[in-house]
Amino acid sequence: MHSQPVAPPSRSDYDLVVLGSGPGGQKAAISAAKMGKSVLVVEKTRLGGACLHSGTIPSKSLREAALAIHEATSLAAIGRRTREVISEETGVIAHQLRRNAVEMIQGTGRFAGPSEVEIAAEGGGVHRVTAKFIVIAVGTRPRRPTDLEFDDKTIFDSDTVLTLGEHPESMLVLGAGVIGCEYASIYAKMGIEVTLVDRRPALLPSIDPEIVAALLKQFKRYRIRLHLGWEYADIRKVARRASTKRAGARVCLHPSGADPESAGAQDIEFDTILYCAGRTGNCETLALDKVGLGADDRGLIKVNSNYQTSVPHIYAVGDIVGAPALAASAAEQGRLAVAHAFTGRQARFPSTFPYGIYTIPEISSVGAQEEELKKAGIPYVAGLAYYRELARGKIIDDESGFLKLLVETATGKILGVHVIGTDATELVHIGQTAMAFGAKVDFFVDNVFNYPTLAEAYKVAAYNAVNKLRAARDG
Repeated sequence: MHSQPVAPPSRSDYDLVVLGSGPGGQKAAISAAKMGKSVLVVEKTRLGGACLHSGTIPSKSLREAALAIHEATSLAAIGRRTREVISEETGVIAHQLRRNAVEMIQGTGRFAGPSEVEIAAEGGGVHRVTAKFIVIAVGTRPRRPTDLEFDDKTIFDSDTVLTLGEHPESMLVLGAGVIGCEYASIYAKMGIEVTLVDRRPALLPSIDPEIVAALLKQFKRYRIRLHLGWEYADIRKVARRASTKRAGARVCLHPSGADPESAGAQDIEFDTILYCAGRTGNCETLALDKVGLGADDRGLIKVNSNYQTSVPHIYAVGDIVGAPALAASAAEQGRLAVAHAFTGRQARFPSTFPYGIYTIPEISSVGAQEEELKKAGIPYVAGLAYYRELARGKIIDDESGFLKLLVETATGKILGVHVIGTDATELVHIGQTAMAFGAKVDFFVDNVFNYPTLAEAYKVAAYNAVNKLRAARDG
């Protein structure tokens, strides 16, 4: 889906029309096609959606480049590699859809009636199609507050920062959520002086506190200046900074709730500002009112446990329905929504699904947090394995990472896995699989792992947990 002429739909009536071609839309379309259904995917911009072109794939490509290259390597060179990855992955997605006889059209889709979609095709022409079921998978975009003048030269959001072609000396990141932390660590690793600001008092409150503490140590190592419980009051662009002789911005930073004119406020100049605090749904052009639907103040659409909207034959999946807002969860939601639509099977999204945060170092977790277990009154022990205890950790020069197993005291059942360090987002799947099958900590004690590997951490953590279980029971 580029600039070539857009062919009209081959028919006027489909079993399924999917609005959006990100992970949720792709999976919904292919799942329906595998059931022998006629499917049309409508994509407004580019095949693969934000996930492929401005979110998950390019940002993780940038991260890998930051890990692999010297800081003097240009951002332009990194951008070329990122574009190669995007192009190759676009081809893979297009091939998968064609192989499954899914039709695709580039254009803006909007509701014209309860079961009717009007498509304003790219390059001209309007087509109308009807469908038994419709899946909304249009995703979200970065929120842009009106008090910031986004020019994608000095002030960027998390989509447009990927177009940054000049290597700045300093960067202010506004928003220390997952995306802000990821970009802050990536750019700091590339030698950019990063200041990370968030009005909230704690970093990543949904993540295990020990994991966050380890991440903060790495942030300090990368010389990231962290201001939690702070906010900005005024941003003024400057045509020529005194220190770097280049354009930038002067920003007033101050403690949240304090007067910007107070003694604690700081007036600082930066080459670049990256705003990444919140996202909003892409539903403005859908004409939801035509089918009696609406969105909340964040542009999100409400669905039930089967991903049905209040209009039973219209479903919504992915970021447009809110948390967990992950590419992997969107894909599974798309599959479950289509299964419910055509077979009536109730959706059962797995409880043991992992979160991955691609900071440097990366973080991943699955299952319960310690605080959750404490609040629920479930006795547990935490088995720990530090990368510095593993031969593999020394070989790859990562001795700061660790893996934590949360184990129920009464049963030995594994309740949660939390990892920080090299390959954390890969390692977590071992624990995820074990938990899905109800494994107990003895499973890891009684099995053999390749040596030297990071996966050995499971056995080390299991031994540590078993020792703590024995002590708890004896005590």
